[in-house]
Amino acid sequence: MVKKSKRTIPALIYQYQGPQRNVGFVLSPLYIEDSVEVEMEADPRTGEEMKALDPCWENPITKEVWVEILSELDQQVVAEPELRNFLNQFTAWVSNHLQLADGIEVTGNL
Repeated sequence: MVKKSKRTIPALIYQYQGPQRNVGFVLSPLYIEDSVEVEMEADPRTGEEMKALDPCWENPITKEVWVEILSELDQQVVAEPELRNFLNQFTAWVSNHLQLADGIEVTGNL
């Protein structure tokens, strides 16, 4: 019998490594239905106003906003090689998924 692979959603998980090891963020591609009108600073599904990144829940961020974020990250002068490597991997992951997705959703687990 051949096992079929389960359909998966690509996700990027970053977890805080401090004393409370359960704080982290999951980043996953965001797909918005055509019938949903997206407004800046509002959740594209619920219409709820978003004033800041919520560390406890979903934060749907559209492609247009991510383009600005990635541009700012690329312009950062970073002396530490480990941090530069992290930023390069992070921006590559986001850029890759934005080719097909409408944005990236950041979900906090605080």
